[in-house]
Amino acid sequence: MARAKILIVEDEIITAQAIAGQLKRLGYDVVDIANSGTAALAKVAQTCPDLVLMDIVLKHRDMDGIEAAEQIRNQFKIPVIYLTAHSEAATLARAKVTEPFGYIVKPFNQRDLGITIEIALYKHQTQQQLIEREEFLSTILDSTHDAVVATDATGGITYMNPIAQTITGWSSTEAMDKPVTEVVQIFDEATNTVVENPVIRLLRGEPVPNQGHNRLLIARDGTKTPIVDHVSLMRPNDDDIKGAVLVVCNISERRQAQALELERVKLATEVAERQKAEAEIRKALTTEQELSELKSRVVAMISHEYRTPLAVILTSTELLKRYSTQLSQEKQQTYLDRIQMGVKQMAQLVEEVLTFNKAQAGELQFNPEPLNMEDFCLQLVDEQRLMVGDRYTLTYNPQLSSGEAELDKQMLRHIVTNLLSNAIKYSAKGTTVSLSLRREDDTLIIQVQDQGIGIPESEQPRLFSPFFRASNVSTIAGTGMGLSIVKNCVDLHQGQIAIASEVGKGTTVTVTLPVNAKPSSGDATH
Repeated sequence: MARAKILIVEDEIITAQAIAGQLKRLGYDVVDIANSGTAALAKVAQTCPDLVLMDIVLKHRDMDGIEAAEQIRNQFKIPVIYLTAHSEAATLARAKVTEPFGYIVKPFNQRDLGITIEIALYKHQTQQQLIEREEFLSTILDSTHDAVVATDATGGITYMNPIAQTITGWSSTEAMDKPVTEVVQIFDEATNTVVENPVIRLLRGEPVPNQGHNRLLIARDGTKTPIVDHVSLMRPNDDDIKGAVLVVCNISERRQAQALELERVKLATEVAERQKAEAEIRKALTTEQELSELKSRVVAMISHEYRTPLAVILTSTELLKRYSTQLSQEKQQTYLDRIQMGVKQMAQLVEEVLTFNKAQAGELQFNPEPLNMEDFCLQLVDEQRLMVGDRYTLTYNPQLSSGEAELDKQMLRHIVTNLLSNAIKYSAKGTTVSLSLRREDDTLIIQVQDQGIGIPESEQPRLFSPFFRASNVSTIAGTGMGLSIVKNCVDLHQGQIAIASEVGKGTTVTVTLPVNAKPSSGDATH
């Protein structure tokens, strides 16, 4: 991990040198020392530090530390920690306005300095990730074809995407903080009466029934648009309600198509045929609703899972773009490696989604071929080692008298890669993840073991259900598709999978496959 670079702004040279010594002993790089606000701004632009230690009172009165810190925050977005011998209320009040990341009163010891710096660096990193995630999510919401409206816990509007602004006739600026009932007005088409806004009902804790397609949204200018809507609560901590999200789909084109079809059926068929067609339509609408819900879950999953690799790619490309001439060859290669890693992670997610879709549709092709299992699994372990670097220890223990087997290569890759990535994802850094491989008669046994968070026993029977994630995963990223894919691949090999896990101690997954797998029922597809 790169050492944090720190700029010291202190007009007492002896004090500045003493602080520099403490920082070096703590393992930080001191990029320079400035004795005035103007000098500090120039050195920040020149050295691009990760953090600035700023003395509030500077003898060179071109600007004091607080003024300099404010300009550093506005221009460079770099965190600042104040160092001062003054703790007067007025000084503190001025300092707070600049949103510092720490405040240390002289004299201080090395330990306090280190703790304050680490907290500031972590807080800054977290804030930057949050900003990047919000920008990414906003881009996704702005690109969707459905209207999306978010509210606070009282029903006041906090966000509208462009489609929502178009369909309601309200700009985002005009609608901000206004009651959702004023901006999003919904009528029952059959009775021509106002429908209570589903957001308000949900925020009151009442169930929101499915109203079908007999609803109209009345825009600001009176334009009526047939819609279907879906509302859900925002619960960041699964307890406190922070607001609600209303998704509105314009079904004008669908309505027109349905009307034409119904007219054709009415003119061309008898009553019995018409009833049959209506039944099929109802079934189709149910399927559409299920697909809509699945779409929402997939969009939410992709928006969540793409944030981290996209943030890494965006940050690395921005740094290379801005500071390529100032970065060493080694540093440039590090950023290029990060970009490549992010692209691989995104490609892996796309591959996982495509495989999951084929598995759910029963379209996975089963094509067994001769494989050297020892070499094949070693390649997969090496790929994971390249991705995790030195953050984890990956061990590989093949115990095979013969490594030859006839299995589906692509499915086997899904099985081993998903199990290894899951073991790594849910384990603490510095722990060991092991893959063992052995053969018993005509059976191949693949076992992946970790020292991670484990899985609650009551939830283990649901692990292979699509999109299911255990309740103790907290904020660990994941799609809930991996084990479902693994189970499909194992079943197509006519194999078995077993999971033994204990919360806080780790998980062991054992996959048993026939050495010479054959397609079931004589068919190459499943």
